[in-house]
Amino acid sequence: MDLENKFYIQSQFLQLVEPLMEKYYDLHSSMLIDEIKHCIENSSINYISFEDGIPNAYYQKTFYENKQLRAFPNSNYPYKDIADEYTQYFDFESKGKDQDALQEDAKVYLCLSYIGYIYYKEKEGLFEESILIEALNLEYQSVLHTKIYPEMLSLYRMILESKKYKKRGDKVTITYKQDKIDINTSAWFLDDMEAYFKDRFPNLTLEDINELLPLPNKKGGRKFTDRTVNNIIWGTYQLLYNHHSQFKNSKVKISKEICDFIIQYLNYLNIKHDYVDTDIKDKLKDMIKRNYIPKWDLPWRNVFSSIEEKQPESELERLNQPLRKYDLSNL
Repeated sequence: MDLENKFYIQSQFLQLVEPLMEKYYDLHSSMLIDEIKHCIENSSINYISFEDGIPNAYYQKTFYENKQLRAFPNSNYPYKDIADEYTQYFDFESKGKDQDALQEDAKVYLCLSYIGYIYYKEKEGLFEESILIEALNLEYQSVLHTKIYPEMLSLYRMILESKKYKKRGDKVTITYKQDKIDINTSAWFLDDMEAYFKDRFPNLTLEDINELLPLPNKKGGRKFTDRTVNNIIWGTYQLLYNHHSQFKNSKVKISKEICDFIIQYLNYLNIKHDYVDTDIKDKLKDMIKRNYIPKWDLPWRNVFSSIEEKQPESELERLNQPLRKYDLSNL
């Protein structure tokens, strides 16, 4: 595997490790569409296909079909070779090392390198400038994911909790900014709203909503507010524990060494934190207990993208309209 001391995203390498990044970090190829588009447009390859006389540009398809193509990062990306930061874990010049282990370690190297660039893009707000934003009308969907869904689901959660934990006839308080209103839990308003939400979001449960809108963690020292950092910690742990030759056969599920590696990786990414190895261990134990699922907050794809919603506009549509989802990454 060609590992030059220069960062680029080669088609065959991306295809090799994309399943791992998708599984452990929730990476999606649309997160690299801008780099792939630039690569294809500056190649001599014909990427335009005509369907019924209408031209279509297939950037990702063309990139994947030409395995030697290399997409380069944003020109401002301050690249550092991760092998230089982790010399004891990514020594590809060592003779006599098991070749299968070497290939697995190389995959880990590529994943961490690519995820480092993905984090840079997220931190610098480059996803907000993506061609997906320019090419598609995402204004409503963006508002839906950042404003409408959180407010609607917060209300739905309150209704479900009032039914679950309060006696019928107790008071429940709805708060909006400085305004508050007390409503009887047996009021027609709550019953009707519960029926409305169940019809609109037929597959959502209270547990699902709590996963989408986590409640503030009141335990000191636990930091679950930054979803991106959580994704990186979770994905890096899973990647190392399941694939890197120095970790995957460990009898200790969350070792001090793997926690120290994760802290060093956060430092490599210039993520400000005050973690020590025991903090990372406690966080990972809690994530495993909660069956943590990584999700990114992209304008076109985030935690709300998988919600199945029924939005009938007439009685006929009420009977025939299929459930809708707002995962826009495949458009």
